[in-house]
Amino acid sequence: MYYGGIISILSSDKNKTIEIADKLGKLHETTKTKIYYKKKGEYIRSILLSSEYPEKILDVAEILSLSSTVILYLPETLSWMDGELALLVDAFNIRNKIVISNLSENKIKDLLNPLKSFDKFELRNEINDVDEIKEEDNGLVYIDRVFTVKGVGTVVTGFSLTNVEVHEKLIALPYNREVEIKSIQVLDEDQKAVSSGVRIGFALKNVKEEEINDLTYLVKPNVKIQKEIEGTITKYKWGSVNEGQNHVIIRGHSIPVNVKIENEKAKITSLLPIPVVDNRIPILNVNVKQGKPRVAGYINL
Repeated sequence: MYYGGIISILSSDKNKTIEIADKLGKLHETTKTKIYYKKKGEYIRSILLSSEYPEKILDVAEILSLSSTVILYLPETLSWMDGELALLVDAFNIRNKIVISNLSENKIKDLLNPLKSFDKFELRNEINDVDEIKEEDNGLVYIDRVFTVKGVGTVVTGFSLTNVEVHEKLIALPYNREVEIKSIQVLDEDQKAVSSGVRIGFALKNVKEEEINDLTYLVKPNVKIQKEIEGTITKYKWGSVNEGQNHVIIRGHSIPVNVKIENEKAKITSLLPIPVVDNRIPILNVNVKQGKPRVAGYINL
């Protein structure tokens, strides 16, 4: 059964992200998100990068939310973009952080030390490989495409962040509808099951494309689904939270929400159902002036 690890590469230098990705895998998909793979036995490494930064920070945040490892490249001349990307990594509290830079260690610490999650990170001058890391089971499958294949039926693609077997029944969001997995493909090979961290294609049984055209996730029945979430908020002093519409990033998708803050508590309200699979939810405010961080903070549940 295939299992995998997901790595995202972030940098203010778009060419540098491609250079690093080329060392770690082979380019396989070139949609909104570029996806590189490296396969060893049943282990598949997926490397994600977006070419839309700094224009679209939500795209970068979405790939980061799928990853357990992030590679952050810091150039010799730092800009507001490098600070914003560091804030983004901190907001997600990514488990494995690798910083690539030729900057002096003191300069790097000046930038990163104010961020709590950077109390531990790996510093390198260059990178040619990373250790094998298995993704945790979060009880959901992130979906990015829904389409119809002649002779097969409705097919969805995305990343499995849980174990899934053929004939298993999952809940389709935002429809709150049960669907059955008819077949599983990984790298164009049929599989009976798949584990966390793997790019997948699922054929679904007895459901038409138009019935789930806006599908975002397939989740296990025991995953908690909410439209209102409360927690303790941490606001970055460099950014700002609107007492109104912001975005939260939930495992591959940015979701518009209203945020109500009272002292250190916050309540987010969404029109769309949110799978609650993480203890920390980053908040982004994309309506700030250029040069001011769009990463506003995060909520701890």
